[in-house]
Amino acid sequence: MKATQALPHSYVVYDSFRPSKWKRTLWAIWLLGLLVAGGSFTFLGSLVSSVRPEFQPKRLHFKVPTLECLYSISILVVALAALSAVHELIHILCLWGFTGERPVIVTKGGGLAVRLPSWYLSRHEFLVANLAPVCLITVAGLLLLPLVPQTSIGLLVFLTAMNFAGSTPDMASSVYILLHPPSIYLDTEGTIYTDGPQGSESVPKWKQRIRSFIESTLAKLA
Repeated sequence: MKATQALPHSYVVYDSFRPSKWKRTLWAIWLLGLLVAGGSFTFLGSLVSSVRPEFQPKRLHFKVPTLECLYSISILVVALAALSAVHELIHILCLWGFTGERPVIVTKGGGLAVRLPSWYLSRHEFLVANLAPVCLITVAGLLLLPLVPQTSIGLLVFLTAMNFAGSTPDMASSVYILLHPPSIYLDTEGTIYTDGPQGSESVPKWKQRIRSFIESTLAKLA
């Protein structure tokens, strides 16, 4: 199965889950993201202690803003903007590679999102495009950890953890998509299309039960 602009006639929209439900529960996704951020910082902090024991993180404390402090903040903001650009660029390159058409970037839910109107992706393609940024940037951060200067370790850990936490919607949606059969198609808005009304049921019962639990939970949160 490959990306297409024309779905087979047997495919229908999967009504039990619509992207609009994600919009009404963004607060829950961001809350989960904060928990993921905490876990990421804890894990990377422990890893730094093992890989770079000479590194001593600075303790946070209040002090009157200085030019040096403002400079550090500006560097952090620029670094986060660059990280976000790289993250979205990876999404774009994946979708561009699958379809041969350049996607567009839109604002959504307080962040950026990549869209490719009138295209439908197979489950495999959607998962690759969805998870490539968090996988590639996380691996790059871990590989650079033993190599960067000591003065850059804190920034590297911060950016790696923030990218992982910011990828929470990508990871959460990917888990849900894996509960569907490989035959589904998806558009870049997240709408799912199944092969016939009963197409979503061609997965093991345990996947159906987990999927139903997620859908009912989202309905209650909304």
